[in-house]
Amino acid sequence: MQTDMPGARTPPRNAKSRLCRNVVIHGYCKYENRGCEYNHDASKPPSGSQSNSSPVAETKTKLRVDSPVFTPTKSLAGDILASFPPKASEPTVAQQLPAAQRATYEQYGAGDSEVQPFELSPYNRSGSVSTSTVHDPASPFVVPPPQVGISDLSTLGHSMNRMSLSGQQTLTERPSSQSHASYYQQNAQVDPYFVQQQQQQMTVLAPQQPLQYHLYSSALPHISNLHPHQKTIHAFFMSDRLREELQRKSEAVQQVLDPTSPDYQQLPVEIHHYHTFYPLDLHRDRSTKVFGYPTWVYKAFSSIDGKPYVLRRVEGFRLSNEGAMSSIEGWRRIRHANIVSIREAFTTKAFGDHSLVFVYDYHPLSTTIYAKYFSHPSHSNTGVPEKNLWSFITQLASALKTIHSAGLAARTIEPSKILMTGKNRIRLNCCGIFDMLTYDAGKNIPSHQQEDLLHFGQLIVALACGSLAAVHNLPKSIEYIVRHYSVDMKNVILYLLSKPSSYKSIDDVVTMIGPRILHEINSAHHYNDLLEGDLCRELENGRLVRLLCKLGFINERPEFNMDPTWTETGDRYLLKLFRDYVFHQVDENGSPIVDMAHVIQCLNKLDAGIDEKLMLTSRDEQSCLIVTYKELRHCIENTFQELLKQQ
Repeated sequence: MQTDMPGARTPPRNAKSRLCRNVVIHGYCKYENRGCEYNHDASKPPSGSQSNSSPVAETKTKLRVDSPVFTPTKSLAGDILASFPPKASEPTVAQQLPAAQRATYEQYGAGDSEVQPFELSPYNRSGSVSTSTVHDPASPFVVPPPQVGISDLSTLGHSMNRMSLSGQQTLTERPSSQSHASYYQQNAQVDPYFVQQQQQQMTVLAPQQPLQYHLYSSALPHISNLHPHQKTIHAFFMSDRLREELQRKSEAVQQVLDPTSPDYQQLPVEIHHYHTFYPLDLHRDRSTKVFGYPTWVYKAFSSIDGKPYVLRRVEGFRLSNEGAMSSIEGWRRIRHANIVSIREAFTTKAFGDHSLVFVYDYHPLSTTIYAKYFSHPSHSNTGVPEKNLWSFITQLASALKTIHSAGLAARTIEPSKILMTGKNRIRLNCCGIFDMLTYDAGKNIPSHQQEDLLHFGQLIVALACGSLAAVHNLPKSIEYIVRHYSVDMKNVILYLLSKPSSYKSIDDVVTMIGPRILHEINSAHHYNDLLEGDLCRELENGRLVRLLCKLGFINERPEFNMDPTWTETGDRYLLKLFRDYVFHQVDENGSPIVDMAHVIQCLNKLDAGIDEKLMLTSRDEQSCLIVTYKELRHCIENTFQELLKQQ
């Protein structure tokens, strides 16, 4: 190794023809006139070497490492580093290497062989790091390729941005494949196991899940905006979300108990005109907190109309006043979108005791506000979003307005007695139970209505704070509501929690939330338009079903008017060939073609009766008929009317 002190060791014989390493690394040699035996003229190429320098003369700088004669012997990474000179404030390449590799770098830095061009592309097309940079163990200063995956591409990009391009080679240059081959032929000492290991470590793939072929997705964005005469398969059916919701509700309606289960043996077979009981209670523990008596909830079918209803049984209650049964008549006349309607009430001993049973409308898959927001308390203790909370307030205020206007009181504004039957759709449940349990002939209705307003305010506070305990510390709860909700919300809560008086009524609450009611009406109309659109899609399906029914009545009829060949002659033969054209097509291999789009398209054209022509071929392929959809429609109408005349 050449040192900075002259005379450290005897120079080699060809020292005069070799370029001084200080000139190569630092751009100059401070011992040039103090006894250094090496060549200090960078413009003179060294003997026995081939220079691939640019014809453009470059200025010698102090920290210049991309000298035209600086071509490493066996390093591919060295060529990359030579094409990207560091900034003046950064250390040189030799200073960044460890001490053990720095000596070898300085010894073999002045190469005497030319490295072939290569493709400067650190990433392949798949997005992972390219493995074209091969690690050569014979060259100790070559830095192995980084073992990173797709997630580390941002780090590599940041390090590349710190480099400046110089010379004629840029990142956009892509040499030919012949240069590729010549380069890999020169680097013959390659460890195949090392390359394979690098490829395995650098390939990062997400775990693949098996496809669910029985599911279908919604229409993609690039095919959603079609021409007016174009439709996708999803346009003929209701949305997947609505279909799934309705199917789950239908399944809940049809649920029955296993005849061998213990619950089935404990329930009566029939009470009054209700049968097929199914318990709806999620918890077996009976609570007397609300009504003072244990209650049970069942689903049962009526033998009068066959519809499902909810039977709420109050266990152990003995009716002492016959006039209490008349209190239910006022509730039966109330029909409101946010009130669960009550049908009737009766007493029974079918459960082995004196029980009072209330019959309500059944809303499948409904839950309670308590189960939705308070059954699983979270550490975040976040309340209901203000938009949803205003929707709840509007619906409850509308229900209370109807109840108070009828001279009644709800008395059940409690989280466990308010049902959620849909998205942000709530209904006041268990109305009329207290009127019968604590019958007073309506003497305390005004005080009960004031209690409804107070409980209404407490419910809003609990929903806004996300905890039922918020009503026990109202000052702190109001402070939280002021910080996270609007001023209108605070004003409504303070009014509902104020002292009862004869001037306090639900009418004032409706006036305070007037702008919110308009927003609720707007949302309801938008949702109504959405459901109407889904209904129109099913209307189209009904039209096609009627057309299929007519074809089913006509095709393959064994005989008509004592004529066994009736379906093989006249217009019926055309309809038979059309049936084969729609449903019985095969491909060139004889495999059946099952194309729903083709079926719907043909049936729509037939129902519209357009003038488009189609060719119908017999099964033996001996005859072909060219007809229009309009002619086929006339054939169906005439033949179907002929069938109706014989009824």
